[in-house]
Amino acid sequence: MRLAQEIMISKEEVKKLAELARIQLTVSEEEKLEKDLSNILGYIEKLKEVDISNVPEMTHATEAKNVFRADKEVLRDDILLREQFPESERGYLKVKGVFERE
Repeated sequence: MRLAQEIMISKEEVKKLAELARIQLTVSEEEKLEKDLSNILGYIEKLKEVDISNVPEMTHATEAKNVFRADKEVLRDDILLREQFPESERGYLKVKGVFERE
């Protein structure tokens, strides 16, 4: 069985990851992250050795099922909607933006 330490992340890779994440790391943080990421990748490699050929696929963590209602046509009074939302753009009713500042 292989040990988790066999896969090594280089200091340059840690620095590149920190740059991509836009975080500043001290030298000791870089060293710790280098060791931790190497251990994580080593563990993933160990997991790849596990025989999962007889394990059924899992799509959800629970047996819960989503309940859907039947589609049905809802008639709306276009005049009332036009009174509520008098502005339109390209055939759609224009409503006040949710994220806009007043």
